[in-house]
Amino acid sequence: MKIKLPNPLKWSWKKRIIVLVVLVVLGGGGYWYKSKQASSEQQITTVKVAKGNLVNQLSLSGQVEKSNLISVLTKSSGVVSKVYVTDGQEVKAGQKLAEVTLDSEGKNNQAQAWSSYLGAKKNLESAKASKYSSQASMLGSWDDYKTLAEGDTYKDTSSDNRNLPEFVISQDQWLAAEANYKLQDTSIANTQASVNQAWYNYQLYQATITAPVDGTVKGLNIAEGLTVSYSEGNSGSAASQGVATIKTSGEPVALFNVTEVDISKIVTGQAVTITFDSLPNKKFDGKIVSVDRVGTVTSGVTQYPVLVKIATDDPEVLTNMAATATVVLDSRENVLIVPAAAVISRGDRKMVRVMKDGKPTPVQVETGLETDTEVEITSGLNEGDEIISGSTTIGGSVAGTSANGSRTSIPHAGGGFVGGGGGNEMFRPRD
Repeated sequence: MKIKLPNPLKWSWKKRIIVLVVLVVLGGGGYWYKSKQASSEQQITTVKVAKGNLVNQLSLSGQVEKSNLISVLTKSSGVVSKVYVTDGQEVKAGQKLAEVTLDSEGKNNQAQAWSSYLGAKKNLESAKASKYSSQASMLGSWDDYKTLAEGDTYKDTSSDNRNLPEFVISQDQWLAAEANYKLQDTSIANTQASVNQAWYNYQLYQATITAPVDGTVKGLNIAEGLTVSYSEGNSGSAASQGVATIKTSGEPVALFNVTEVDISKIVTGQAVTITFDSLPNKKFDGKIVSVDRVGTVTSGVTQYPVLVKIATDDPEVLTNMAATATVVLDSRENVLIVPAAAVISRGDRKMVRVMKDGKPTPVQVETGLETDTEVEITSGLNEGDEIISGSTTIGGSVAGTSANGSRTSIPHAGGGFVGGGGGNEMFRPRD
């Protein structure tokens, strides 16, 4: 018996289109099936649990606030006639550094500064005289009040007579006189500060430039014959000009800003390690000496200033240098450590997937110190256990990379995790 097959060449164009559509659908379905099958396969990365030291630390950015360099300033105007020191020379406070022959502007400024100083002294003496006057007024008011209070009408402290206007007025006059007398101490302190400021300003206009503190001359930038020009500051007065710096003994101080997220972790006395981009081969020990708990807000961001004293007085550490401080918050030695990515949290429980007989098995664990990248395991794992530290989807079977670089092929085993089995196995205690 002969079977006659249809000849496609004799099909109508409608039949040809229908057959073509059927073939496209069948082909697309096969492609989708293969893609779906491949998408259910993953590549996992494994590591072996090992012991080590774990450090939780915080990195801060800031700059050197003070590196024991004191500026030598002058407001004199004229020509440098004599320089008494050289760069690197040791000097004492008050020692002559240079002489300036003042020009007319310099002499005029000096005279005005002297006048301001004398005016400040006059105000100080006036404040002292006011105190004597206030004291006399207070004692007089006290005497009147005391005489009235000891009289027959008012000597009984529980009597309603002490509410009479005569007594109340006398008492208030004495209290007001006493308060005014005490305020004179504040007035004297203010005028004394003005005298000190005026004297310091007058010294800056002097023809003789002296060292403000003991130390070593650094960065001397004046020479004989150099013109020291007068310039005006923002207030219209003569601006101070730096002629040198003096390096003093002591420990530099750096300022760092801490965010509101981390400030609760910072306390005074914490040890820090300080590095500088400009000194790549050096590290410095330091200690937190001050923590500002109020902070400042800039563009909606709150920063809390923290001062760190650097333990080494290195001449290469200069004021305003950018610095990085590393604060050790906590540490553990010789503990089991796993990558943070290997620990999966479910509520208050945590688990790690352990490779057993070539299959990943969920094991509940307890953790200790945690950092951004590593976690301390206090129970649930043993040193040398091979665990899954991560996984990615690939085509093929589940391939694992162990700590020694070997690769294995593991079939995908359904469930929420690779090799996880049913939900009841998720936090199965370790055997």
